[in-house]
Amino acid sequence: MKKISLITAILLLLNAYSYGQKGKVQTTTIKGRGNALDTVVTRKTELSFNKNFPNSYKKKESVVQTLRPYLVSEIVDPRNHSHPIYSNHVRDAREKLPEAKAALLQHIKTSSSYKEYMNKYNIASEADLNSITFVHIPMYYITPNIVFFQNSENVAKYYNLGTGGLKYLMLKNNSLIGYLDFYNSKSVFREIPKLLTESYYQIKRLGKSPIMLSQSISTSDPKKIIGGINMFGYVDQGHLIFSMYEEGTLQKNESILKKRVFRKDYVLQTAGSFLSDEQGAPAIQQWLNTKINSLKKRP
Repeated sequence: MKKISLITAILLLLNAYSYGQKGKVQTTTIKGRGNALDTVVTRKTELSFNKNFPNSYKKKESVVQTLRPYLVSEIVDPRNHSHPIYSNHVRDAREKLPEAKAALLQHIKTSSSYKEYMNKYNIASEADLNSITFVHIPMYYITPNIVFFQNSENVAKYYNLGTGGLKYLMLKNNSLIGYLDFYNSKSVFREIPKLLTESYYQIKRLGKSPIMLSQSISTSDPKKIIGGINMFGYVDQGHLIFSMYEEGTLQKNESILKKRVFRKDYVLQTAGSFLSDEQGAPAIQQWLNTKINSLKKRP
């Protein structure tokens, strides 16, 4: 599960108990219940903070020159909570929450289709909104600066805080129902896929503070980046941790019998181990190729 494409990363998503000891990879399989089939739950942990993982990525000067105009001069990475840009972003989130909620309520009142959409979550009035807990969550994206990545570096240094908008998780009775994007005085409610939701819960069960991650390189002005969400993660011991979850049915061969089971996979990985080489082109190279190709298509 280490080497996955961006699209797969969007679908995999986050979650896992820390069953493995630090410095080791441990996979624990247990039998659970569920979904009319016997359930196999697999939990994998790779939290080797002091280990260097092999990465065959090699910088290309042609790629550096293409990305040079988009390099970020001041990165506020997920480890840095003392930077003024981070402090200002958190303050803005706190001060603008009433405005964000009011904008969402106005949208519900003036758009019949949006009102119908929000009815799925029993949100139709100011009282309904007041029953929701809104929690600001920072979003980090990959900067073009990752072109300078060197083997054994802490990849967290190449993620930057997106400040083009504010994101608020929306919880009802402690259950995550979605999140609110607030930018340009507009509020948009967004659903979160179950796989992402499960990964969020796992991070909370670990007692960590979740962050949102956009696993694609952005060449936009950091002050304009709103960012989608591909993953939840958190920071531990100065390292960026990815939380992933996936599920589905599979067929197990038990002697002469074939048995279908419902499988859940929970994974925690440091960014370094996630990006380490297994086969094919390095993940960083794949990300860069995708960005370069998109730049070439621009008029």
